[in-house]
Amino acid sequence: MKNKLSLAYVMRLLVMITLPVGIASAGLLPQDGEAQYELEFWQSIQSSTDAGDYEAYLEAYPDGKFAPLARTRAARYKKDTAPVTGAPPLAIADMDIWYEVVTDANVRREPVSQSEKLGTLKRGERVHVTGQVTGKPWYRIQVEDKVAAYVYAELLRKPAAAPPKPAPAPPPAARSSVPPPAPVAAAASAEPEVVRDCPACPEMIILPPGGFIMGDPKGDRSEKPAHKVSIRQPFAIGKYEVTATQWNDCVESGGCSHKLKEGFTGDTPVRDISWSDAREYLRWLSKTSGKTYRLPTEAEWEYAARAGTATRYWWGDKLGAGEANCKDCGGDWHKDKPADVDAFPPNPFGLYATSGGVWEWVADCWYSDYHGAPADGSSRDRTDCREYVIRGGAWRNDSTYVHSASRFKYDAYVRYLLNGFRVARSVP
Repeated sequence: MKNKLSLAYVMRLLVMITLPVGIASAGLLPQDGEAQYELEFWQSIQSSTDAGDYEAYLEAYPDGKFAPLARTRAARYKKDTAPVTGAPPLAIADMDIWYEVVTDANVRREPVSQSEKLGTLKRGERVHVTGQVTGKPWYRIQVEDKVAAYVYAELLRKPAAAPPKPAPAPPPAARSSVPPPAPVAAAASAEPEVVRDCPACPEMIILPPGGFIMGDPKGDRSEKPAHKVSIRQPFAIGKYEVTATQWNDCVESGGCSHKLKEGFTGDTPVRDISWSDAREYLRWLSKTSGKTYRLPTEAEWEYAARAGTATRYWWGDKLGAGEANCKDCGGDWHKDKPADVDAFPPNPFGLYATSGGVWEWVADCWYSDYHGAPADGSSRDRTDCREYVIRGGAWRNDSTYVHSASRFKYDAYVRYLLNGFRVARSVP
């Protein structure tokens, strides 16, 4: 009898794991509350082969429905991955053509986004492309001293053909009594205002006040109801997610107590950070700079991520390719760590990695929908808050998590491999 019960229990778990989302909405699984979010958490990691994902689930739901299976998988995948001892030589198809830089592009020593950065090409520059890496969206370019370097292909394009010569001007028309149209006011500069309050401080972009529709009427329950929000004051927000290097500066100065795992360095976004860890960094940064740093409110975050757009993603309604760092978003991708914070194109406000990269903590306490949410851009709090909002999706999630309205939650004191943050502060 004991063996039969065990088998039945295992089969029940397997059925629950493979239930499509539509069945949940039909009533076999709850749509609301903790059970829903536990299921969504599990669905986001159930195909993973990383023990850390299952350990994070067990931290959040030690007695959850999938806890027995999570423990089994955590033990199974605990073994260290054998290091790569060598890589096959690159196959490169030779080219000899000049391309134009679409947006600021990093120049890498190797054709991977985690490789050493040799420099940056500015938007509008022309660059000599000498080859394309076979099977990878990377171009080899010519740089000084004939050093081989690489640029992500999506950031370059063939220069437009030279414009045709203008036609000769027509002879002056007869004087007319109709007055000429009034001149159109010059459009506001699209160049973002970047500030940096101290040498250790992250770069920030100052955003103007404005209104937008927050949420998605076609999204899941947590993204509804879509509602109008007015950001009434300018504010500054991190141009990039806080990097591992910036976090380590805080640790070395004694301002942050949490030491990152070995190998968490460089310009990748800091990860495995709790909400309370992020607050510790903000207190240190405020003391260092003399300014008052904070997490962005959820409304400020979405306003910044949308950057004046109303589409599913800031670049449009279609996923496209190479716009964001997630596992099916296109572009260079690695399971082990996210791309550098500046590896993918910025949005129209000049902010990087608002889609993918790492989930970003915001100031708001978690509510399961927007009923009762403030309309002035302020944070939504309560005195007994245990779980806070995270936004933007992560590099190991699929593309269903990286749209502008995407939101989820996590326990304030629990660290998770996919969670990081960016800074904000008010502007007088």
